[in-house]
Amino acid sequence: MDTDRAAQAAVRGSALDRRNASTRDPEGAIERRPDKGVLMLDHTGRVVWWNRAAERLLGKGPGALQSLSWLWLVGEAKNPEGRPNRALEAAMSSGMYQTHGWRRRADGSRFWASLTLRPVRDQTNGGRGFVAVVHDLTEKRRRADELRGALEISRAILAGQSPGAVLQLVAGRARTLVDGDCALVRTLGAGGNVLVLRAAAWRYSNDARLLAPAPEVLRSGSITGWVFDTGRSRLTTGRSRHGRTQARSDRRSVHYLSPAAYVPMKALGRTLGTLVVMNWRSRHTLRRQDLDALQRLANQAALGMHHLSVEGDRERLVVTEERERLGRELHDGTIQSLYALTLDLAGTIARTADHGLQEQLASMAGRVDAVIKGLRAHIHHLRHDLSPSLLEESY
Repeated sequence: MDTDRAAQAAVRGSALDRRNASTRDPEGAIERRPDKGVLMLDHTGRVVWWNRAAERLLGKGPGALQSLSWLWLVGEAKNPEGRPNRALEAAMSSGMYQTHGWRRRADGSRFWASLTLRPVRDQTNGGRGFVAVVHDLTEKRRRADELRGALEISRAILAGQSPGAVLQLVAGRARTLVDGDCALVRTLGAGGNVLVLRAAAWRYSNDARLLAPAPEVLRSGSITGWVFDTGRSRLTTGRSRHGRTQARSDRRSVHYLSPAAYVPMKALGRTLGTLVVMNWRSRHTLRRQDLDALQRLANQAALGMHHLSVEGDRERLVVTEERERLGRELHDGTIQSLYALTLDLAGTIARTADHGLQEQLASMAGRVDAVIKGLRAHIHHLRHDLSPSLLEESY
């Protein structure tokens, strides 16, 4: 196969001149595979050649991969002196070693990679080496994680979980989706001038006490408020280079100094809240792909909550109409009849000369008046004591 021939050429070249091996291109076709990084290793597992895709995927600059050990790529600890690492042993014994997992680039960002290692042998001089192929499958993995997260959130909504529990689930799934240190969900406060913290998820539970995010953030002048008002997402790398003034609640917070991704939670053109994921501890920069993934998750969650709210509003409308009907019947029927009864009692009291009977009839009229007042209060509650919708309750 092409990669085997290229590996043989690279291993042979490294034996002749190790210093110039990194400048060779054993097989031009390999260089034209931007989605796969190809590295040629000598018999000890050290890099002797690579294509430009490997530099891009691994975040290494020109020449930085030269003589680098395979160990850092597979995440193994350093081996005892003289002992081959397990990946090379497995490749030699079975003809191939393969693993999948999250890997870190030089800048700290992570990607989901398929790593394949195959042994090769130079037919000319019998030299042994390996070819390693790194395939970036981050987007495929992330899409699957997004679907799982959206499905879990939808199930929680349909199962009738409380708005607070749903928003907590959104924060948790958002944090794990982009491997963030923490995720915060905020929605508009009652006065409309602040965004209130509704849910928070942490990589480490102790961070909640150490960081202590502000319960409220000013809508005016804060990044969170800007995202809410404009409906646009935003990436930050830390302190503003231009020194722009921020709201006091942002400026006093460690959040303001952290790499972060801010996204609005939008449904059908309406912004319901904001979702922010921060790397205040690791300081790893979030990428545009992370921002896009968070936006899709936030929109899916917002859409589910919006639809549930609409269904709740419909049910409330039915209940309201039924209560209005009952209120009219009680007022026009029962209360009017009782009121007529009190008029009859008053007339009877005026006509009788028996003081004992007058007292009894007056007492009876008083009890009927009390019943009328109770019914009127009940009608008032029927018309006004309605449970809030999901959006009103949580946002």
